[in-house]
Order: sequence, then C-alpha cells, then structure tokens
Amino acid sequence: MKQRKPFKPVIIILLLAAVAFGVWYFFKKSKPDAVTGLKPHVEMSIAHISDVTDSTIKMNLKMLVNNPLPVGMHLKNINYVVKMNGTTIVEDHYDQPLEVNAADSSLLTLPAKVKIKKLRIEGDDLAAKGQDSAEYHFKTILHFEKSFLGKDSLVLEMDKRLPLYRLPMIKLAGYDFKKLGLKESDIVVKVEVTNLNPFSLEFQDPRYAMDLGKQKRFAEGAVTGITKVKSKSKDIYEIPLSVSLGKVIKAGAQMIGKGKELPFTFYFKGKIKSESEVLNNSDINLVMDGELKDVEAFQKNLGRE
Repeated sequence: MKQRKPFKPVIIILLLAAVAFGVWYFFKKSKPDAVTGLKPHVEMSIAHISDVTDSTIKMNLKMLVNNPLPVGMHLKNINYVVKMNGTTIVEDHYDQPLEVNAADSSLLTLPAKVKIKKLRIEGDDLAAKGQDSAEYHFKTILHFEKSFLGKDSLVLEMDKRLPLYRLPMIKLAGYDFKKLGLKESDIVVKVEVTNLNPFSLEFQDPRYAMDLGKQKRFAEGAVTGITKVKSKSKDIYEIPLSVSLGKVIKAGAQMIGKGKELPFTFYFKGKIKSESEVLNNSDINLVMDGELKDVEAFQKNLGRE
C-alpha cells in the first residue's frame, strides 16, 4: 500500500512561512528610516501667542504625533526646534512621558518663549523684501522609553510657509500737562503705535502707568473699550493720565537737580483683539524706559513732519 504524502503539514508550513515573511516585510517597510512605507510623522504649527512683553513673547505650538504602525510608541520625552528663515527662534523640550497607541495619534500643546529681538530682525528683513510670509522649519526628536523598531530616538523634520506675524511697536512720543489743580492734575501722554501687519489690531481696555524719577506710579490712566489700530499704520494716540499735585511738585523738585535727564518708566497693559487667531486674545505687557529729554526730542521731530 502506498503511503499518502503529508500535503497538509507542508501546506501549513508554507502558510506559516508566508505569514512570517509578510510580517518581516511589513516591519522592514515600516521602519522609521525607510524611504517608503508607513512611518511615524509629526505635524507642527504656531497655535497662539499668549503673552507679549518688551523683550519676549510666550507662544503655544501645536504638535500632532501620528503613529500609523501596528505597535504602540512609548515616548520618554520630546525635543523640538523651530527656525524662521534659518534663524532658530524656539529650542525647547517636553519632559512628560507620552504613549501613542498603534494606528493612533496624539495632539500636544507645547509652550515656547521667543526673544522679540530675533523676530524683529527677521521680520524687518522680510518686510524690506516685500514679503508677508516666512519659511518655518520644525524639527522634532522623539526619545523612546525602550527601543522602538530598533531605535532609541527618531528625528522628524518638516517645513511650512506661514504668515509673518508682526508684533505692535509702541513708543512714548511726548507729554503735555492739560490741567493743574490743587488736588489732582492731568497729564496727556502721547503714544506712537505701529502696526505692520496686513490686518488691523485692537487693544481692549488698555491701562497705562508712569514712574518718574524716584516716584513710583507718578501717573496712571486707562481707556475703556476698544482702541483700534489700522493695518499698515503708524499713528499717535493721546492717553490721559491722572497725577496728584503733590507728585507734580516732587517731580519739579527732582527736575531742578536732574533736569531733562530725569528717568522715567512707562507701562502699557492690555489685551490684543485681532482677526488673526494667533494674535487674538494675547495679553500685552510692555515696559519702556528712557529720559525726559528723549521724549522731548521725539516730540520735536514729530512736529517737523
């Protein structure tokens, strides 16, 4: 009697080999450093500017970490860098552990602090060339809790062309005493506001204060409601401040010794309203230092225009 050939075991072995080869090939194509196939990727953008001071701005970045692979990623921390036209404006890290499940994604809000000087320089250069957008380069380094597809970390990069956001520039342009009373006096401070954006800006309920010489809060004032600043404009706004007569007399005594070299500090606080989602509802908190002679020279130059 002839023995039957073991067709079923052979077929099963072949099927298992085919499955093993398929799994191996899939993971080979899915490795992060593969040119083709599935691989994790990151999307980043500037979400919102939350706070503006005279030297820095705080902003939030949105990061979407996408994992299309059939295995989860366990991240230990994330490093991220943002460049604008080749200049690094953000370099920070996210230290919270993060798990991104298989075939899933996770959205993060990342805080960042930017030196205004860097933005001003880049913004002025681009504006001089007639450009209202910039090239942003986002670099992300994912550090894994344990080796992920043979790697301890993964570097992901992307480029985006985004609008060029110009922060409002505010300068103390002059002052004038309008009323001198026995109890209280009024001083009108002239503020030059420049908006280089192609869209208008509004300041909601701006508040002002001024230190003069050794006198803290020499004068204070506020404007209720909205102060609108047109797009591509530079205008002078008059701000009424209240000051007690006693402080005026003390200021006069200081000026006898210091003259026009008497130092001052001017404070401006408010909230920005804008059609730009990035700038809308951003808090602005500026501090400007100088001497009275600088303001008077500025005021005389304004009179010649």
